[in-house]
Amino acid sequence: MQLNESGNVTAIDQRDTALDALRGLAIIGMVLSGSIAFGDALPGWMFHAQVPPPLHKFIPTRAGITWVDLVFPFFLFSMGASLPLAMRKFEGNAAALTSIARRFVLLLFFALFTQHMKPANLGALPAWAAQGLALFAFALLGLMLAPASRLLKGVAWAAGLALLALLPFHAGVGFQWARSDIILLVLADMALFGGLLWWFTRTRPLLRLALLPVLAALLLGQGVSGSWNAALAGFSPAAWAYQFYYLKYLFILVPGMFAGEWLMRGPAEATPRGLGAMALLLIVLNVSLLYVRAPLLNLLFSAGLSGLMMWRVSRHGGLFSKRCVQAGSYLLMLGLALEALEGGIRKDSSTFSYYAVSSGLAFFALMALRVCPARLSDWLAVHGRNPLLAYVAGSLAVMPLLHLSGLHAPWSSLNADWGQGLLKGLLFTGAVSAVTLICTKRGWLWKS
Repeated sequence: MQLNESGNVTAIDQRDTALDALRGLAIIGMVLSGSIAFGDALPGWMFHAQVPPPLHKFIPTRAGITWVDLVFPFFLFSMGASLPLAMRKFEGNAAALTSIARRFVLLLFFALFTQHMKPANLGALPAWAAQGLALFAFALLGLMLAPASRLLKGVAWAAGLALLALLPFHAGVGFQWARSDIILLVLADMALFGGLLWWFTRTRPLLRLALLPVLAALLLGQGVSGSWNAALAGFSPAAWAYQFYYLKYLFILVPGMFAGEWLMRGPAEATPRGLGAMALLLIVLNVSLLYVRAPLLNLLFSAGLSGLMMWRVSRHGGLFSKRCVQAGSYLLMLGLALEALEGGIRKDSSTFSYYAVSSGLAFFALMALRVCPARLSDWLAVHGRNPLLAYVAGSLAVMPLLHLSGLHAPWSSLNADWGQGLLKGLLFTGAVSAVTLICTKRGWLWKS
């Protein structure tokens, strides 16, 4: 992205709109799934499969996935695809490693700062002060991460650190390293380990693939008491910043890296509309049939539709489409073959079937977004180009504004039926989208 003379954002040819749209779709999905009415107003497939309504208590043995369970892996996949595109500019180890370390530290700070500055964690202060401080924190993050003068950035960083040091967080306990936004914490670790993995295997992609079975073996053995696997899994120089089990998400990040490398070699060709429609159908079928626990029927439909796509792309598709269909089909079939293990596919605790299935479906989502209406893909892409702002706009901007304006009570009361429950989420998501669109149009792009 760059700014034109009037200060508006214009597109750069090197960006892939579909990849930005996939990231934006994940962000919009996160916001919507977290703002719809909880309880018994909406059906179970509108929530994580393991926390069904009406009580939303975690059921670790419940198998299946919903569309909500694809939101985070789609974001991780797009993050993996972005790594080669973002790091190709570096010519040496020093510059690349400095960039990786910087991004890790920024995301780690972002995870700590946003979690502490949520109004719910400022309960020791009057309600109006907590809401106002959240808005102030949103503005500070913008100065820290968006284009600004060194003076303004310095003032913003000093103010942010002072808030963390002085405010009575968590009913007077104060700042705690262990309290952070878990999604942002995982992204920080993926930026570190994923960035290092891609950089040192950028000319040896087979080595990158060879490391995944080793990681799988380590994860499978971590529960064996007395094993060195368990010792490795239990070791952390700073538990608040790194846990070994976060590395499991490399199984989603690495497939995304290959998509990014394919895009890095040149702009992707147009995807035939028929292929995009079949890709979308494959996603819908897998989410639906795995949720209702019809794995055999899902396997048959998936195998047939994947085979049809491979035949179609061999006759009418370009190189990028062929690679996406081949990689997506392989990962999907691998995930469905693993589905019977570990008690069925689950996001929490995540299974190997989940990593493979969600990665495969991410390839198909990338294809489907290449043929969706331009207005939709462009709208999603704006959110995908400013994901950090879009992610926290709800908790640090929209929610405080609802409280301070007196609109929170009527909004939160929309729980009577499925229509109101869905409207509640759509209104909140629309407000977050509006904030993101306005900020992005004005060039307020947050970069880690």
